[in-house]
Order: sequence, then structure tokens, then C-alpha cells
Amino acid sequence: MKKIRYLALAAALAGFSGCGNGEQKPPAGTGGTTTTGGVTEGTGGASATGGVSTTGGSPATGGSPATGGSPATGASPETGGSPATGGSPETGGSPETGGSPATGGSPATGGSPATGGSTPVGGTTSNGGSTSNGGSTPTGGSISNGGTTRTGGAISNGGSTSNGGSTSNGGSTRTGGSTPTGGSISNGGTTRTGGATSTGGTTSNGGTTSSAGAGGSTSTGPCSVLPVSPNATAQAKNLLCYLYNISGNHVLSGQQETSWAANPLDDITWYTSNGMKEPAILGGDFLYPAGGGATSTISGITRAIAYWNGGGVSMFRYHMGMPVAGSTIANDSYNGTNGAMSTPPAGLLDAAVTAGTGENTAFNSRLNYIAYQVGVMKAANVPIILALLHEAQPNGWFWWSKGTGAQYVALWKYAFNYLTATKGATNIIWLMPFSSQNGVTASAAPYYPGKDTVDVTGPDYTGTAANYTKFRGIAGATIPLALHESDSVTPDSWFPTSSPWVLWNIWAGYEQSRLAVLQTAYASTYTITRDKVPNLK
Repeated sequence: MKKIRYLALAAALAGFSGCGNGEQKPPAGTGGTTTTGGVTEGTGGASATGGVSTTGGSPATGGSPATGGSPATGASPETGGSPATGGSPETGGSPETGGSPATGGSPATGGSPATGGSTPVGGTTSNGGSTSNGGSTPTGGSISNGGTTRTGGAISNGGSTSNGGSTSNGGSTRTGGSTPTGGSISNGGTTRTGGATSTGGTTSNGGTTSSAGAGGSTSTGPCSVLPVSPNATAQAKNLLCYLYNISGNHVLSGQQETSWAANPLDDITWYTSNGMKEPAILGGDFLYPAGGGATSTISGITRAIAYWNGGGVSMFRYHMGMPVAGSTIANDSYNGTNGAMSTPPAGLLDAAVTAGTGENTAFNSRLNYIAYQVGVMKAANVPIILALLHEAQPNGWFWWSKGTGAQYVALWKYAFNYLTATKGATNIIWLMPFSSQNGVTASAAPYYPGKDTVDVTGPDYTGTAANYTKFRGIAGATIPLALHESDSVTPDSWFPTSSPWVLWNIWAGYEQSRLAVLQTAYASTYTITRDKVPNLK
């Protein structure tokens, strides 16, 4: 919807305002509770194996029902986390996603018929290789696939006597699936940690981007791309590689939480209540410090960590208050005095990035707040997609894009250098968020900071081929393009070549009036939901 429409209705709506295209105004609220629903321990499962590289399966069994992820260990409501803590079927992973007794690891991780494990599982006590011999002729590997009748596979390819599969292909201690990788109490248990045949890959190929179920991959694949953050964390590297690997062939589903509501996760449970799976991405907003503050963890970060531990990805933006001298995050608002939508007085944009000014001190105070919250995530080994200074455009909606393109770029680069070099925030994937509105076809380019400080970029709302082509022309041929804020989405019309966005993010509350559209979008084979995100840990 056009922002002009918002401007015309603003006075009548009173309690609402537009963020780029008629978002609901986010009023003050608690932002939810501070329960986490998952601790940071546990690994979930390596990207290509369904089991973490250090655990996999017990040496004696190659992944028994008790270690590959049974309903009792693969994230049932009793063990994966209660509904209130982010490990229920809605948030932590259901028995189907942690690994049922029949799965415990996809054929790609426990060993397919061709590699020293039975088709259905990856090694149960009875068919993935017995404790004593690593697999009989029918199960641990036939004579034709690298295993003798007596051992189920030679050490080199079918599985040694002790583990039913070698490191390379049969399913060793690393890939059989132990309690921590099939879905333990500590990680909620998701498809990416146990892996069912339908989501981890087919029996015949182990799971690739093109064939690992309807829109998912069990591996991030080879990647030479590094995040622009210096010394990026392993999780940030894995996440960026994953975005590059799916770019052009799949799209991550996303939902912005209503951070100001009593229960922000209602936006997520709405999907499961209407027959869909949970979005891959949970969107948050630093404007709402419920439960914390400048130097204490806000509830939105607690939810973000729990969502990651349950298999999802976190993305944040910030309706940052205008950094007038003497102000802090306590003065932030959406459209109040010196709020995000305020028009900066002459000189403020330049002063905000000039050391020694009151405006610079105020800007730094907001960046310090971000750095603290991102630091909490870093300590928990959680990366974050940061869509800072969003909806950039000439004569923009927010104070940061009401100047020239050069002034916006200066703000962006200052924030980038401050957060990475000064504050050591190395777990950020930097998403530079354009607006689609106000005829930015030719004039958007001056607002682009350049690929040296941008990992992902893209506009909001308009998912058309023309819009995709426009921003592809600005950002270049290789960088993933995201629809970072959206309303209606139609992935079947986007792919394979029209406008293959790498992610979408439905704005808070918009899902409520788009049931049929979203059910169709979530049924698309191009759409990746949370259960299909591979292990990025």
C-alpha cells in the first residue's frame, strides 16, 4: 500500500502510523516475558550430517532409537521445552522435527542403503548395525556396498565393527545421531537436528538444495563468501553461506513479531493455528526494551535466542529515536517528539557522526544499546540479521533518510565501524534495507553504502520483477536480495527467474488479514519454513 494513503489516514487512525507502507504504529508495551525456552548448549546437528561433528551417534550402535531422537529425546513437549519456553510443537520442534523413532537422523546422516545404514533410519539397534558387528548383510551394508557379511562394511567405506559406518560415508560416531544431536532438552529438537527423510533429503541423495524435501537443504554447501563483519563468528559465516546457497532457488519465510503486544509470539502461533508451519525468520525491533534496557537483556533478544535454538533465524530492525543532544534510548519513540519519524534539524545528520558533539554522544548511546543486545546473542552463539536504518529512500519516512544519500551512507558506515571495530559485534549479518516507495528507481543508488559493508540488501513490500531488477541493478549480480518487510507474498510467481527474493518478512499483524495468500505461499515448494532450515551452528 502506498505511504500516501497512510498520510491521508494518519489523523483519523490516531493510534497508528505507517512504517514504509502503512504498518501499524507500534505502541509501548511489555514485549513479552523473558523466558527462553532453550539454552545455548547443544549443537543440534551439523549442516550436512544431521548430527553434530563432535557427537553423532554412540560408537557402539551407529545411532539407536534412544540416541537418534525418539519422541522422548527429539523434542516432545515434555523434553524439547514446554509451550511457554520455546520448545513446544509450535516453537521448539515437534516429535516429527526432532527425529521420530523411525528417523533419528536422515538417510544422509545415519547412512543410506548405499553407505552403510538402513534406508529408514541411520541406524537403529536392530537395523543400523548391531552392537556386536556394525551391521548385518541386510542393514549395515551389503557385500555390494562396502561391507562384508561379517562386518557391515570395511573401515574405509561401509562401517567398522565398532560404529556401523565410517566417518566418510557409513555413519560414524559423528553422524549416527546421539541424544544431543537428535533433539535434546537443551536444544528443543528440530528437523535440522534429527532430520526426517522428508526434510533432510531423500533416501537416494542425502539431501541437496534442489532435492532435500520441499524447499530445504540439509547442508549450507561449499561457500567462499565471508560476512563483511571482520572476524565473523562461525554461526554468522554459516548463515551468510546459507543465504547465498538458497539465493535464486528458495526463499526464507519470515514474520515480524508485534513487539509491543502482551504476547509477541502470537504472530508465530497464528501460523500453526491455521495449518501452516512456523516461519524460518522471527523479526524483532530494538525500539521495545521490555524486560531489559541499555545494559540488560530485553525480552525480544531472549525470544530471538530461543527461536534460533529451535531451528530458526533472527532478524532485527530499530525504529531509533532521533539522536538529539542529551537523549538516550529512554527517549526513543516511533512518532513522538524526536521519534523515529521526526524531521532532523539542520546539521543533525552530520553532527551525529562527528566525534565530540552532543548528537554523536546520543547516536553512540543507541549503538551501545544495540551492541549490548547483540553481544548477548554472540555469547549464546547466535547470529543476527540486522536491518539497521531501514526503508532508505530520498525524502524518507525516518530521520536517517531525510537527508542526502551521502549523509545516509555516512550514518551507515559509522554504525558499521562502531559496532564491529569499537564494540566487537562480529555475529551480525548486515542487511541494508531500502524502501520501494516514492519512485526510487533512479534515486535509490546514492543511498547504497557498497558491498564492503553490506551482506544482503533489498527493498520492502513490492515483490515484483521490476522491483527485483531495479535493486539487482543497484547492488550487483551476486548479493542476495531480500524483501525485508512485506505484506502479501507470492513465491510461485517469483521463482525461478522473475524475482527470486532470498527472504520475506510479513509485517506485525498483517498476517491476520492474509490467510489464503499465506497458506498458498507456505505450501510452495520454494518456501523454507523453520523446520527446513539446516543446522547453522
